[in-house]
Amino acid sequence: MRVFAAPDYLTLQYRSDLNFLVARWMRPVSDAETRQGYTLILAAARDCHSPYWLLDGRRRQAAEPATTRWGLEEFFPQLGAALGQVVSMSQLLSPSYQALTDTQVVFQQAEQQGPTQGYHMRRFNDETQAVNWLRQQQQGAS
Repeated sequence: MRVFAAPDYLTLQYRSDLNFLVARWMRPVSDAETRQGYTLILAAARDCHSPYWLLDGRRRQAAEPATTRWGLEEFFPQLGAALGQVVSMSQLLSPSYQALTDTQVVFQQAEQQGPTQGYHMRRFNDETQAVNWLRQQQQGAS
């Protein structure tokens, strides 16, 4: 396991045994921290050459609409080009956070996008399911 330096609101670990980058949000974060955190996640992913991300957001709150748009319309779409391969993001959310995202069409659309999107994303509130989906993504890429 490799640990990356990060601010107090985020932990970043590369699990070589799973070939996953694991990012855990440790507390509720501001929009600026959300954007900075995702920038750090991308930097760590580049460093360890991992397109498979387990993003644990169970401790955080939903981002403001502007930050959600930034993530879904600007940041996530450029991930494939930034890493040179499609990124698979398994988002682990609290049940209430997942229920909130389930009501937002933008998240449903993000999960339905085609292979040219540059990333695949799924939302879960169970870590075993989140990990299993990433493992399936790895097998599909092999």
